[in-house]
Amino acid sequence: MLTVFVLSVAGRAEVFKIKGWGTEPKKEAARDKASGQPLWSSEIKVEKFKQDGKTYLYITDVGSGIYGKDKTFKSWSSASYYQYVGTTAIPDQGKLVYKDKNGKVTQTIEKFYNPEKKTVVFRDNGKDTIYDYKQDLIDRELLGTAISNYPFDEKRDFVFRLLTNEPRIYPMTLKYIGEETLKVNNKDVVCYKVQMIPDLGVLNLLGAFVPKTYFWETKAEHEFIRYEGLESGLGTPYIVIEATN
Repeated sequence: MLTVFVLSVAGRAEVFKIKGWGTEPKKEAARDKASGQPLWSSEIKVEKFKQDGKTYLYITDVGSGIYGKDKTFKSWSSASYYQYVGTTAIPDQGKLVYKDKNGKVTQTIEKFYNPEKKTVVFRDNGKDTIYDYKQDLIDRELLGTAISNYPFDEKRDFVFRLLTNEPRIYPMTLKYIGEETLKVNNKDVVCYKVQMIPDLGVLNLLGAFVPKTYFWETKAEHEFIRYEGLESGLGTPYIVIEATN
């Protein structure tokens, strides 16, 4: 019965139509949900460029602070490339580097996508894991841009696959929750709220114990305002991330 459910979810998966993204770098700050303790901050930028007759989206993320299961100081920088065809961002390749407080590299993650061969190579400190490539697959670096392009006017479930840095691929469902007004820089901002629900396979039996994940996007511009959920996977802190610009 569980297998049938998983296949039915995957069968309904669809591709995000990426029609817009912010032109300015987005600054974010994270804090622990329970204590309010500040954890880390980052800056994310999305750019479009052309090379060899192809159009690409280029996403960078640079940050530092207390991060991860071990709750130690880290700095990181990532650079990810996506072929941009029509309204589809097709993952191409990406690299994420973590460093400790002394500037020593502690982890390097690389991802290589081959839609023609239907493969994804996830390389963690030189160790490769190979996955099947699917058309609806996105990665963590594209997630923020993708959710900003969720069809809010349709208010429906949206199913896709997400490659995490565990690494693992999860079928995900975005569920429209409603409108909510948040206080941002002492101003009331009307936002759309959506919930992201992972299909954990056999772990779905423990779904009641997995903290819920929410995103808030401005109703006017569909810009990221707030995230609430696990930091980067099972076993990591439950946090709040907020836009600071």
